[in-house]
Order: sequence, then structure tokens, then C-alpha cells
Amino acid sequence: MSVNIAFSLKIWLFCFTVVAFPAYATEQKPLENQIGVHPSMQVTSLLTLANQQLPKQPEQTIQIAQSVLTLARQNGDFHSESEALKLIARANIQLGNQQKAIDSYLSLLKIIEDLGSGEGSEELAKLLQALGESYASLGDYRRATSYHQRALGNWQKLNRKDKMTDTAIDYCVSLWKLASYEKALQSCFEALKLAQEQNNPAQIANALHNIGVINDFTKNYSEAIKYHREALAIREILGDKRSIADSLNNIGIMYYFTQEYDNALEYYNKALHLQQEINDRWGEAKSQNNIGIVYKDKEDFNNALSNYLKAITYWEEVDNKYELANIYNNVAYAYTRLHQYQNAKEYLDKAIKIAQASDFKEVLKETYDFLAKWYEAQADYQNALIFSRKSFDINNNLLSEESTKNREELQTKYQSEQKEREIELLKKDNNIQQLELDRQKLVANLILVGLSLLLCLMAFLGYLYHLKKKAHKELSDLYQLLAIEKDKTDQLLLNILPSKVANDLKEKGKTQPELFESVTVFFSDIVNFTRTSAQLNPKDLIEELNEMFTAFDSIIERNHCERIKTIGDAYLCVCGMPEMNADHALNIVKSAIEIMQYVERRNRNATVEWKIRVGIHSGSAVGGVVGVKKYIYDVFGDTINTASRMESNSQAMQINLSASTYELVKAFYPTIDRGVLDVKGKGLMQMYFIDREALKNRLEKPLNCKEI
Repeated sequence: MSVNIAFSLKIWLFCFTVVAFPAYATEQKPLENQIGVHPSMQVTSLLTLANQQLPKQPEQTIQIAQSVLTLARQNGDFHSESEALKLIARANIQLGNQQKAIDSYLSLLKIIEDLGSGEGSEELAKLLQALGESYASLGDYRRATSYHQRALGNWQKLNRKDKMTDTAIDYCVSLWKLASYEKALQSCFEALKLAQEQNNPAQIANALHNIGVINDFTKNYSEAIKYHREALAIREILGDKRSIADSLNNIGIMYYFTQEYDNALEYYNKALHLQQEINDRWGEAKSQNNIGIVYKDKEDFNNALSNYLKAITYWEEVDNKYELANIYNNVAYAYTRLHQYQNAKEYLDKAIKIAQASDFKEVLKETYDFLAKWYEAQADYQNALIFSRKSFDINNNLLSEESTKNREELQTKYQSEQKEREIELLKKDNNIQQLELDRQKLVANLILVGLSLLLCLMAFLGYLYHLKKKAHKELSDLYQLLAIEKDKTDQLLLNILPSKVANDLKEKGKTQPELFESVTVFFSDIVNFTRTSAQLNPKDLIEELNEMFTAFDSIIERNHCERIKTIGDAYLCVCGMPEMNADHALNIVKSAIEIMQYVERRNRNATVEWKIRVGIHSGSAVGGVVGVKKYIYDVFGDTINTASRMESNSQAMQINLSASTYELVKAFYPTIDRGVLDVKGKGLMQMYFIDREALKNRLEKPLNCKEI
């Protein structure tokens, strides 16, 4: 309570200094004699207070830094705005809010890029490295690699080899998380070389460790053990017990995969002792689970169970749902093999409860498999069949998330295995029936037994016929479902790519880049987007952009143009590619005018008023599909860059034309000659505005190029 009171008094004092006192002085004295606190002093004081609160009270740091943001933006103080964003990001990382930290870092990155003074600076390099680490912590390794690469480039310009090494290792980790093992190895060896040049043993060990991990994933276990041993030797010299335990654990994993179980146990136990010594409870639980798995494979289920139960103690303390669900399955398997079926059932029920509540589909599938085996051990083949089919259903759901080809292959394999299992269960059930008939044979006469056998055979044949008919229907339904999914996939492809490109991909499996000699490019962005968006919550901001860009899409589609992509608040579309169009310039200008009309109409009733600026240029461009997993149709060439320059040299609610576009549309649209302007990277360029006022006087209905 006393800490909160003290903090409140500090805030009150600052608020009085920042607001009340200058206002009072203004009322009491002439301008030249005012006594108050200069805005820069106010901001400096608040930043000092925010830094003081960060270690113990990050929530209050965020609150103060938000106040600094407001003051800094009012005064155009970019330095203080940057410092406030850094504090907000650091506080959110401390609170575990990685996405909010990323949002602050991205805002800071936009400030640096807008000022155009950050390239090659230490501030930009640190920011890019922080973005890479934050995206990696969220599991978004694709974005992480992008920022790792940019950070590497900036550290290289600064000749900071120590930072280059750290970033190269981070880049390596993100790459092997994406299963890009060749590139990951290259990055790790570059990091190793840099670390050796600086004689930095900790970085050398980290690089060797990750090279070992990559060899593990590629199943090159002998090389993996070699690199892990080299990393271990260095870490033992440094005395870093946590890292030593990590290396020991990885060597144990290699021995486990090569089925050298005694060696695996030796290294797992060494890692466990170190983890207990430094009170690394998370590491202890992992090691105990690994030891249990080795004993399970050695069929020493008592020792396996003992280690599993020790690991459970920690996972239950921290309430780690995923680890608990997995280890409950391991415990249930051990109890089943020890014929302690009730104990096994208890842990399977716990695993199901967690997996269903948390939607751990892979774990739930494994649990259903265990339950099927459990019921089979109890000779309860009906329930075994029920849970076997539940596992099958989950597997189908998981497969639906993969590509159609992989899904078909895996489904066929799994169905085959499942059918074989069902047949085995049915055979066992039939054997029980046969045993029952044999018992009846002892107490009934031969005629009754013969009749009973005949009836059973007829029933069995009828049942087999029913199963065959049902299987045929299920197979027919599956083919129908696959056809529906194919239609969905085709439609999704058309939503992502132009129809011509999508058809090439479907028919030929590939599409070639193509040069188009005569196209027109439209580029727009929103004026003062950064300031306006900072006042909206993310949900409202996305809804605003979605509403506008959806309307833009409808307009450009109606005018035979092609949307290429959006980048934040920027919108890029073309006409004349991938399908040639002689009216490409007229269509783009017509679309631009209708977009302006739409924005003006929307602003009359909307809560948030947006203004856009548009740039248009005509020339040649190259178009093609980028990537092999997530297809993206993109355009390249100087025409695209020039259109962007036309947009950046435009004005709010104006359509800026280059000279090449002007020549193509001057007979159809009134324009305003802007003269020659100096364009960054291009030199002097002639530009024209579309004279929309003149258009209003000439048109009383929606624009039609041919009528104009």
C-alpha cells in the first residue's frame, strides 16, 4: 500500500509540474515573464521516472511512457517519442506481452525510416535484432529471419563482430526451426568463424551447440555427438552449469536415437544432477521425462514410472498443460505394461481432460490410441473400436490442415492401418464368440449346435456385408469431401493470384515471370496514418483498413485492374498485366477517381476521417510468382518505383500523374500542370494532378472513360 501511495504522489507532483503550474503562470504574468517548466524538461522528468519504475513496476512504466508519447507527438519531439516507445517495449517484454512489444518496436522502426537517418546506425541494428528475437519468441520464425538478416547487415556496416556473431546464431536457430537446415548450417558456421576470430569461447560453444542440433534434425547423429562434445568441453571450462546441462542432455538424446540406452542414461543423469544443483526445475522435469522414456524403451517400466512421476510434480506446480498431457500418457502406458490398469485409466482420463480443454489434437489422438490399447487389454473390443475410431477422426482433422496431396497420402496410409486394426479387433471378437459356441457344444446336442453355427455364420456374413456396404459409403463420402476441398483450394488460389497465373499453376505446376511493355501502376497511401492509427485500438484500425481496401478492390476489379498487394496503409494495383489491356492508363485513372469519390463519401459519415494520396505511372514491368510454398504474385521494375515516387510527391486527396501516364490520358481527363519537381533518386520529373473540380462540372453520372 505504501509503495502505491508513494507512486501516486510522484505522479501527482509531475502532473502538477507539467500542467497546473505553467497554466497558472500563464494566467498571472505577461508572456515574457512566464515562469513554467519547458516541455523538454517535462518529458525528461517523466522519462526518468518511467526508467526508475521499470525494474519493479513495469505496468506503471507503460502508463508514464504513454504520457510521454502524447507530449512528444504534440511537440514533434521524435527523440523523446523514440525513448518512450523503447520503454513501453521493454516493459511489455518484462510482462510477457511480446506482441505489444513488437507493436512498439515497429512504431519506432517507422519513425527511424521516415527520418531516413537510421541506416547503418547502432540504434537501428539493436532495434532490428530486438524485433527478430521478439518474433522468434512468438514462434513466427519467418518474420524473425527477415529482421535477423537486416540486423546482420547493419552490424556488418558498424564492424561489430561480437553482435554479428550473436545475430548469426539467432538467425541460425530461426532457420532450423523453419527446417531450412542448409542455410541454418551456413549461418552457424559463419557465426563460429566470427567467434573464433574474436576468441569468444561462449559464442564458439553456442555455435557448435546449434551445429549439433541441426545434425540431429538431419539424423546425422555421429556428427551431432561430435559437435555437442566440443561445445560441452568449452562450457565445462567456462563453468556455465546451465549450458553444460544443456549439452549433456543433447548428447543423451543422440545416444537415445542410436539406441545406446546405457550411454543415454549416463548423460541424462549427469544433466539432471547439474540441474538439481542450480535449481533448474524446468530442466529437471525434462531430464526426468527423458530418463523415463529410455527406461520405457528398455522395458524397465518401474523405473520409467518413477521418473515420470517426479517430472509430473513440477509440471503440475507450474500448470504446464501441454507437458502434463504428454507425460500423463507416458505414465498410463507404463501402468498398462505393469498390468495396473486402473491406475493407467486414471492418468488417461486426466490426459483427455487437459487435451480436450486445450485443443491439443496431437496429444488427444495419442491418448485415444492408448485408450484403445487399454480397452483391448481388458478384452473390451467394442470400446477399443470406439476409441480407435476417435483417434482416426482426429487424425483426419489434422490431415485436413496439410496440403491436398499430403492429406490423401497420409489418409490412405492411416485408413489402411486402421482397417487392419479393426479387422484384428473383429477377428478377436469372433474368436470369443467361437469359444462361447464351443462351451455350448458341451451342453447341447449336435443338431442344436449345428443349427446355432449355421445361424451365426449367416449373421456374420450379413454383418460383413453391412460393413462392406458401410465402408463403400464412407469411401464415397470421402471422395465427395475431397472434391469439395479441391474446389475450396481452387477458389482460394484465385483469391490469391490472378486467374491467368492460377490456371498456369494448376495446369503446368509452374508459371514463368513475364515482361509487360505497357502497363500502368497505381500506388496510394493514407495521409498521417501513423498519428491517426496511434489513437485507435488495433481491432478498430484493422476494421477501418479492411472496409476501405475491400471497397478499393471492388472498384479496381470493376475497371479490369489487378490488386497486387497492400503494405500497411499502402495499396498497389496495376492494369495491363498479367493480361494485356490497351486501356490500361484510362482504367487506372478511372479507378483512382472512383476511389477518391468513395473516400470522400465515406468521410461524411465515418467516425474516423481518412485522406489518401495517389501516384500513377505508366511503363514496362515484370510480373511473376514469388515463392514455392506460399504463392505471391508480385511486380518488379523501375515503373513500380516511379509510381511510388509519384505517390510520395502527391498531396492529400490528389491524383498525381507522371508525364508518361499524362500522355496516355490527356485527351480524356482534365489535368493541372504541376511543373517539374525534383524527385528523390530520379531527378527532375514533370508531374500533373487530375483536375477533379473540372471533372465535377463536366460529369453528372459515374465516370465512363469512353464517354469523356
